[in-house]
Amino acid sequence: MQRSMLAPTLSALTLALVLAPLTPATASPAENATTLSPQQVSDEAPPEITDRMIVKYRTPVSETESARVVEDAAVQADVPEAEDTTEIRTTGDGAAVVELAGEVSTDQAEKLAEKLTKDPAVAYAEPDRLVSTARIPGGDEAEGMGSVAATAVDPGVPSMWALTNLRAFAAWDTATGKGVTVGVVDTGFANHPDLDSQTIGGYDFVSTAALGNDGNGRDPDPRDPGTYSTAGQCYAGSAATNSIWHGTHVAGTVAAKRDNYGTVGIAPDATLLNARALGACGYGYVSDMADAVRWLAGDTVSGVPAPPKRADVINMSLSMGGACPATLQNAINTAWFRNIPVAVAAGNSGRPAIEYAPGNCYNVITVGAIGSDRVRASYSNHGGAVDIYAPGHHILSAGNTGLRGPVAPNSRFDYGTSMATPHVAGTLALLKQKNPTLSSDQYKQLILDSGDAWATLPGGKTLNTHDALWITKPAATAAPAAPTPTYTTKGAIGSLYQRIKSQTGAPTSHEQAVAGGVRQTFAKGTIYWSSATGAYWVQGGVETAYKRNGTAAGVLRFPRSDEKSNGIGGAYQLFQNGRILWSSRTGAHALTGDIETAFAAAGNEKGALGYPTADRRSNGIGGFYQTFQNGRILWSSAHGAHAITGATSAAYSRAGSEQGSLGYPTSGAVPDGRGGTSQSFQKGRIVWSDAGGAHALKGSIGAQHNRSGGTAGALGYPTTDEAATSTGGVYQVFQKGRIYWSPTTYAQETKGSIGNAYVALGGTTSRLGFPRTGEITHADRSVVQYFQGGSITWRPGGSIRIDYR
Repeated sequence: MQRSMLAPTLSALTLALVLAPLTPATASPAENATTLSPQQVSDEAPPEITDRMIVKYRTPVSETESARVVEDAAVQADVPEAEDTTEIRTTGDGAAVVELAGEVSTDQAEKLAEKLTKDPAVAYAEPDRLVSTARIPGGDEAEGMGSVAATAVDPGVPSMWALTNLRAFAAWDTATGKGVTVGVVDTGFANHPDLDSQTIGGYDFVSTAALGNDGNGRDPDPRDPGTYSTAGQCYAGSAATNSIWHGTHVAGTVAAKRDNYGTVGIAPDATLLNARALGACGYGYVSDMADAVRWLAGDTVSGVPAPPKRADVINMSLSMGGACPATLQNAINTAWFRNIPVAVAAGNSGRPAIEYAPGNCYNVITVGAIGSDRVRASYSNHGGAVDIYAPGHHILSAGNTGLRGPVAPNSRFDYGTSMATPHVAGTLALLKQKNPTLSSDQYKQLILDSGDAWATLPGGKTLNTHDALWITKPAATAAPAAPTPTYTTKGAIGSLYQRIKSQTGAPTSHEQAVAGGVRQTFAKGTIYWSSATGAYWVQGGVETAYKRNGTAAGVLRFPRSDEKSNGIGGAYQLFQNGRILWSSRTGAHALTGDIETAFAAAGNEKGALGYPTADRRSNGIGGFYQTFQNGRILWSSAHGAHAITGATSAAYSRAGSEQGSLGYPTSGAVPDGRGGTSQSFQKGRIVWSDAGGAHALKGSIGAQHNRSGGTAGALGYPTTDEAATSTGGVYQVFQKGRIYWSPTTYAQETKGSIGNAYVALGGTTSRLGFPRTGEITHADRSVVQYFQGGSITWRPGGSIRIDYR
C-alpha cells in the first residue's frame, strides 16, 4: 500500500532545539547562500496525525484475536481506519505495533486507545505518536563567552563557555569518562573527526523508508543521512527544510575527543553508542525511540543485533507535549533499574516542564537550559519537573556543512534544552568512571546535591560538574557542615503534591522505583504512581495497612483512587487488586481477590459482616480466611470465597471450622423461605432459625434429616448440635424430635408420642437401646418403632405399649 509521510504537530514531540549556524570556514559560498532561515521552517503547528497504535496484551494472543480486539474497539470508537490493521512488529516489552489502514488524528487515536484498554485482554494501548524536531524561531543571538583554560588544544575551546561555567577542566583531574559508554537516542551522527574514533557501534531504528532518508527502514548503519525534507513532505503546506545534524551536535557535547580539531566534549575519553531513531523532517515514532532505549540498556530487540556493550548512560534530547507514553516509560524503567541513568530535555516551549515528556516521565533527570549569565533561557521549560539546569544557549559543538546529505564536518552553535542535556549526560559519564557501582537514583542525587543555587535562577539549581565528583578539600581545611537535604517533586507526583501539599507536608525523599512504578515519601504519607493508574496519595491508617501488605510490590499493587468516606463513619481507598477499609473501631485492613468479591456480595461493611478486623491470613491447610466484626470469609481453591456470619459463624467454630467435620463452605447462607437460613459446606450444612439458633447438620444424621423433609419436614429445625451418647453413639435434638446414630443401627429418628416415651425411659441408656427402624404404620392405624431391645407401639386414642425382647 502506498503511504504518505505523516505529520504531527511540532508540539507533539520536539527536539528542544534552536539551530543558529556559525558560518563554518569549510562551508562554500553556495551553501551559505541557500541556508534556510528559521521562519522557513514554519511557525504554524502542523496537524497531529498518526497511522500506528501500540497495543500491549496481558497474555500473548493470536494475530486473529489481536485483529478482532482492534476491530471491535475501532467500531466502538468510530475509527474506521483501524478496522483493517497490520501488525508490523513487537516492541522490546512485548507490545504490538499496529499499522492502521489510514491516517487518523491523535484525538481519534486516543479514543481508540481508550476503547482498547477496556478489553480484558489488553494491558494498555496508546497512539504511536511521531517524534518531531523543531527549531526555535529567531536568529543568532549574541552571547558572552567565558574565558577558558588551555586544558584542551581544540581550536573551539575559547568559544566553549559552558566548560568553564561547569568547572569541567578541573573535573578532568578526577575523571574524563574513560571506560564509560554514553548512548545517544537522536538523529544519528554524521562522520566527524571528533566522533568517529569515539563511536563504538550503533543501529538505525527508524522503521520506515519514508522517514529514513536512506532508502529503507531499520538497518545496521546509524549514520545520519540528513533530516532534510522537500516542500510538503513534513505536513501539508510545509516548507522545504535543511538538515540540522542534531545528533552530531549532541554527541560532540558529550564526548568530542581532545585533539587539535573542532571542540571537546565534557567527557572526552568516553565512548558513544549511536541509536538513530529520528529521520526525515526530524520525525520518528515513539515505538522506535523506546526500542532504541531498550537496545542501549542491553535488552533484546527483535531483529536487531546486540550492541558491542550496553550503555552506561543514556541521553535523550527530546520533548513531547502531553503525558509520558507507557511504552516509553517502560523502556526508560528498564534502563534506570539497571543503573543506567537517563538524561532528558525539559523542552523549549517556555512552559511548565510537567506538560512535556520525557521530562515528565519517571526515572529520568530532566534538564533545563541557561545562558552564561546563569539565567534561565526564555525558551526553556521550567518548574518543579526540572531537576537541574545546564548550559544550553549558544553551545558550540560538532556539525556538518551539508544542507541535505553530509558534506564536510564543522563546528556550529546551537540553542536549546537539547544542548543542555548532553552536559548532564557527560557529567554522569564522569561520575560513572569514578563511582561505577552506584544506582541510578544515587547518580541523580549527586547531580542534585552538587548543583548551585543562584539568585538569577529562583527555585532552580545549575549543574556543577566539578562538585558532582565530590572532590574534597585539603585535609587541613575543615569540611563544611552537611547541608540539610532538599527533595524535589516532578511529573504526576509533583502535580498532585502541588494540589494537596497542605495534606502531605514536605517531601522526605526523592522518587524511588517500586514494582514498575515510583513512589515518593512525604511528612504525612506517600504518593504512588504507575503508568496504569496515575498518582495517588496514601496516608494514615490506610498507609499502615498498605505497608503490611507489601505496598505496590504486594498483592494490592498501586492505588487507583483517593481515600474516600463511606458515608457511615469509615473510609476506603481502591487499589489495582483490591481495597483498604478503615473504621475508628477496627483500624484499616486490606480486602483482595475472591474475598473482596464475597465481601461485596454480602453488602460490604454496611452488610451482615461489618468492617474487617484483620487482613487475610493463611489457615495452614492451603486456604485463607479473613475475620470481620460479625463473622468471617473463608477461601479455598476448590470452592472459592464465602461469608459466614452471626450465629452460623459461631456454630461453624463449634464444629471445628474448616479443619473440623464440615470442611470449607461451598455457598453463602441462603434463606429457606420459612424464616430460617441454610449454608452448605463440603461435608454438611449449618441451619439457623430464630427459635432454634444455628446448628450444624452433617454425616448420617444430616442425611436422615434431609430424607425426613429437612426443616420443612416432621422434625423441623435443629435446636442443639450433634452430641455423643454415653452408649457409643451420637444424637441431635430438633424442634419436633431427635435423630440417633450408632455403628450398628445407623441414623434413625424419633418423634411425637413414641419419641417422648423413649426419652422418658432413658433413651439409649434404657433397655431399649438405639432405635433400629423408623416409625411403621399398620392397617389399624397403629404405629410401631423397633429398638435394639424391643419396641414402642402407639395406638389411636393415645395409648403407648412398650414390649421388651
